[in-house]
Amino acid sequence: MNSRHLFGALALSCAAATWLGCAGEQSAQGGSTSSTGGSTPAGAGGAGANGNGGTGGNSIDPTGTGGGVICSTTDKKAEPTPLDIIFVLDWSQSMQGESWDGTTSALQTFFDDPQSTGISAGLVYNPTTKPLGPDDPCDQLFYKVLDVPIAPLPDNAFALTNSMPAEALGYATPLYAALSGSLMAATAYQDAHPTHKVIVVMTGDGDYNTCGPGIGAIADWAKTALDYNGVRTYVIAVESSTIDLDNLQLIAQQGGTTAVYDAQDISQFSSKMAEIRAAALGCDFEIPDPPAGEALVPDKVNFTYTPGGSDTPLTLPRADDLADCGNQPGWYFDNNVSPTKILVCPASCATIQNDTEAEVAVAFGCASVVN
Repeated sequence: MNSRHLFGALALSCAAATWLGCAGEQSAQGGSTSSTGGSTPAGAGGAGANGNGGTGGNSIDPTGTGGGVICSTTDKKAEPTPLDIIFVLDWSQSMQGESWDGTTSALQTFFDDPQSTGISAGLVYNPTTKPLGPDDPCDQLFYKVLDVPIAPLPDNAFALTNSMPAEALGYATPLYAALSGSLMAATAYQDAHPTHKVIVVMTGDGDYNTCGPGIGAIADWAKTALDYNGVRTYVIAVESSTIDLDNLQLIAQQGGTTAVYDAQDISQFSSKMAEIRAAALGCDFEIPDPPAGEALVPDKVNFTYTPGGSDTPLTLPRADDLADCGNQPGWYFDNNVSPTKILVCPASCATIQNDTEAEVAVAFGCASVVN
């Protein structure tokens, strides 16, 4: 399994009380999953598949009394959410020379990297490369139409690379128009592909704007996109004598990505792109279709994680949202009313990301184990 599946190493056993529902799923009439009993959060007892277990509890039988099938489950492998990236590439005059060469070389490496296979990417230039009238660089609509449309890597690598000019051509930086227009494109693409995860990655090396409102309004666009349908804005700072990291930091914070990725040493640009790839892929999983003839019932969904080398799935507890995760293991829906994705809490995601042989699955039919 390649790194895009993001399955990472868990050093916890069923005796670890912080993993609620550390148990195998019981087989039942009509259910497709099975195991021979389950461990309990306390590590005691366990009900066998025939109901003759001891007094411990598990994720299917939290009372721990055994003596019968509690519910019928069907599980399906969970696949990572497809990731789509729109790059907003600064090619203003101050990017000429080492900054431009380093940025474009690093992006070409990213496009061709086997670890990027399956990610889709598109690109827009800041300022626009489209035919210009006197006011066009400041027109948001020029950036809403991507210079290179979103398509899967590595097939789209040639189009992306081939679009890159040999040198930055010397215009100023209309960041308000470029970022707001790109975010319009990103949110529209997210609306059209609700089971995907769409992000914007912008590069910046100097003064943040030459036309339009100031930095607060620019950052507000990043927050609006995040609040509207979850599109995040990542920011890579590239070397410049005039760079204002505070301005770029505000955009990143409002865009939901906490901090600027600092590549002022241009040799670090490739590693920053790799960090963004890992952070953006995260632990978001598509909800597979329920069994034939069944509707998705959010309160009867569980998420299981089987560590590499183990045959025993661990049932992670469900949280209400990211804030409810705290520092505890678990998962939550992207939308509690009409969910399309399962998002793994940070404490569990770090573990899953590091286990290259782990498996994750979505189980339907039994009441969700909650935190």
